[in-house]
Amino acid sequence: MEKNTEATRASPERKTLVSIQIEKELDVFEGNAGWEHRVFVKLYVAARTSGLLAEISDRDWKTLCTLATFMDEDGVCYPSQAHLAHALQIHRATANERIQSLAGFRFKGRPVLLVSKRRSQGKRFAANLYTILPVSELKIFDRKQETD
Repeated sequence: MEKNTEATRASPERKTLVSIQIEKELDVFEGNAGWEHRVFVKLYVAARTSGLLAEISDRDWKTLCTLATFMDEDGVCYPSQAHLAHALQIHRATANERIQSLAGFRFKGRPVLLVSKRRSQGKRFAANLYTILPVSELKIFDRKQETD
């Protein structure tokens, strides 16, 4: 029980607020199915104690967490607005509004999300490329901090 109590205390040394962990799993009896990737989102007490949860709106937080499930180790992802809308169970236009809101949000004076356009050759419209910036404290593949 002491271990669980210890886990709920904020640690001044812990800088991570939220992290994403990717796990690969192979069922040895169903090996022909290939590797399965599973994504876990970890929320640390520091997300509260740093003030992030108090400052970010519920809507922006949910949008940020959803985007984080698409990001790579550099914080970059490019889900379509239709994919985001489906994941959030909202209309595509609402997904666009949420992205714009999150892109305008600042934590400690810095943006948490950068939105840039990328145009594929021969395509009429540009697609959005999203970069979840370090100030958000969302990380993926951060093995060094996991061992601290």
